[in-house]
Amino acid sequence: MENSQKRTVIESKNGQDIHIRLLSAIDVFTLQNFNDNLSEQTRSQFLPHKYDDRIILKFIERNKKKTDRIYVALVKDVIVGYFFLWEFIKPFPILGIGISDPYQGQGLGKQMIAILIEDAEANGNNGILLTTLLTNEAAFQLYLKMGFKYLGDTDNIAGDGRITRERMMYLPIKEHVAPESHDFKPPVM
Repeated sequence: MENSQKRTVIESKNGQDIHIRLLSAIDVFTLQNFNDNLSEQTRSQFLPHKYDDRIILKFIERNKKKTDRIYVALVKDVIVGYFFLWEFIKPFPILGIGISDPYQGQGLGKQMIAILIEDAEANGNNGILLTTLLTNEAAFQLYLKMGFKYLGDTDNIAGDGRITRERMMYLPIKEHVAPESHDFKPPVM
């Protein structure tokens, strides 16, 4: 399998090339625009953090320092996907994926997860944690298909500060290593 750090394109089910790269300083406005253009339904399921300049710049800095691994997926200069492993330097980073409405159902989520799994394996992480809303059955089923195990329900602090009840999932990378307890919240608030 190709090294995801060198992969620059993923393909939608309808054959469209989606370019991927690490989040950088040029993405402040386009990432805000990505969030602004999500439907209320999608935003209710994907609000990992606030999208103001201060927060985005902190995530860009964390990505630059390799504390996190954060990607954007683009069509031309428009971000259509945002996916990450927060706390990439820790044994169990936190996975998150958001895809703009017109690109949902195009097989991009599976490819984004595969990239993040490859990165975690190459980085020597023990496993990957994530949470998904109880109502997001499509995401839950995709994560199960990708090898994640359901661990139970947990509270998560969403990007707007509200506490949501979510399914906690875990993908083991190293054998015989279990995730420690974890408080789920954005690393930057």
